Amino acid sequence: MSTTSHCSSLRGSNSSSTRHLAEIVVTAAESSRNINKQISNIAQLRLSNMQLHGRDDDIKLLRRKLRETAKKDDCDEEDAVKNHVGEMILVSGTSGTGKSALINKGLGVGANRGYIFASGKFEHKLLRPLSAFSDAMTCLAKCITVENNKKGGLLPSSGGQSIAALIRDKIQKEFDGEDVEQLRRVLPGCAELLGARRHSLFCPSSVANATVPLRRGSGSRLGSFSLNLLGGKESISRMHFAVRRLLKIICSQFKGVVLFIDDLQWSDTATLDLLKSIVLDGDIPSLLIVGAYREDEVPEHHPLAFHIRELEELNVSITKIKIDNLSVGYAISLVAEALGMDDDDSKVKSLAETIHRKTEGNPFFILMFLRSLYDEKLLKYNFGVMKWTWDEDAVNSKIVTENVASVLVNKMNRLQDETQRMLMVASCLGATFRLSAVMTVMKNISQVEMRDSMKSSMRDSMKSVSGTASLMRSSSVSLLSLDLSNACIDQDGSDSSYASSIEEFEGEGLCEVDNEECRFMHDQIQSAAFELISPEQRDSFRGRIGSILLRSLPQEELETSLFEVVD
Repeated sequence: MSTTSHCSSLRGSNSSSTRHLAEIVVTAAESSRNINKQISNIAQLRLSNMQLHGRDDDIKLLRRKLRETAKKDDCDEEDAVKNHVGEMILVSGTSGTGKSALINKGLGVGANRGYIFASGKFEHKLLRPLSAFSDAMTCLAKCITVENNKKGGLLPSSGGQSIAALIRDKIQKEFDGEDVEQLRRVLPGCAELLGARRHSLFCPSSVANATVPLRRGSGSRLGSFSLNLLGGKESISRMHFAVRRLLKIICSQFKGVVLFIDDLQWSDTATLDLLKSIVLDGDIPSLLIVGAYREDEVPEHHPLAFHIRELEELNVSITKIKIDNLSVGYAISLVAEALGMDDDDSKVKSLAETIHRKTEGNPFFILMFLRSLYDEKLLKYNFGVMKWTWDEDAVNSKIVTENVASVLVNKMNRLQDETQRMLMVASCLGATFRLSAVMTVMKNISQVEMRDSMKSSMRDSMKSVSGTASLMRSSSVSLLSLDLSNACIDQDGSDSSYASSIEEFEGEGLCEVDNEECRFMHDQIQSAAFELISPEQRDSFRGRIGSILLRSLPQEELETSLFEVVD
């Protein structure tokens, strides 16, 4: 063999060895990361996807009511109408008792059996007419138009035609153009389901008569806004009839449809009137209306209380479920699950009894208290004994404030600065929001503006940052179609990502992230995030966000987001 050939052979051998060694190093590093991740997961509280303790009877009742909505398949239409006219479910309880979780657990599981579950919730900061109902109908339309197209989707089909197409065809045949256009205005999220626009007597200029959404405490009356938007009492009655016809068409395709309206204590009279109209319509036998509200915020003179009494006087059957705080026994089970320990453990029992005494058994407060113990390192995972340990004296002496918002604000103050800023923006966008919307605002608002909008206690702890944010290169970029992976750009324009902040507020149990869609885990958390904004700067900060969104949203998407942008 020649010297040249021998050297080439050695170089090939060395190159192969180097690649092999590199593969070993990469594999070892990946294994190390996985081990560290597993160790980190072990040392985390198990606060997601938890069981509902002490609610078994209530879940059974909800599911029995859900099954009753399908009885129309076992009897003729006349009997079905008679059996289902004038029914609804109302779940009440104080904040944090788990009303929404109960309803989602009891009724949200029925989709795979031919049911649809759709929900919407009112927000305290925004009083948009029909907001929660519109959101629930948007959720319903999305289930029909999006999920139906997925392979092996949860929705049935007929004659090879999709349910969405069947519903759209019926709407086009049974509705005139003016009714469809009115539904578009009231339920903008159902536009795709309603089908293509048609020429009608509808005058688009009438939309100009609508005023901006009313904030609570503004001194304005909601009623005048509703009449301006809908065109008077006659038009409201026509709208009610159109919504009921739409629901009848949709519900005729399924065993049952559940519409869940959350936080009814903040509802507007327009929604309450519409719900009454729907409940009294016996021609929608497979529809189940469910509502939840904070009983301590609904006194006798509250509009919701008045509507409940009125429905009862009209012989509407209202199934009322009252959710109380947990007993000591169920609190022990909850704490044990969060710690991944046996509820028969004497130490777990002692800890849970202490927490129950301090929180009065409120499930949300219990979990927040556990989280605060973890954050303050009073609760630690001991790898030596492979279980959680805590200082009983320190836990006993820990003071519990009645103001949950202040506890959450203190918790948020310990988050990284970028996470705090993202939460501030998100709190102004609503209980549910899009990550692309948050990041669009973050990229268009300057660090100085953001810092000045923070409370002084937070501002003092932040590093001074000068300069303004990089503006979006094109205002025609769709807010709803921004690719998350490409949108994560730091304020100074350098390659970076908001991923760590997203992971942080999700990992801390503040928000639930589902791809692009996000929601605050509880309205108390949204309120706490809003509290991060300096009171004297809140109006201007919200106005700045609205201006950015107004500039960023294309015209066709602005129509469905007008209320949020204006507010």
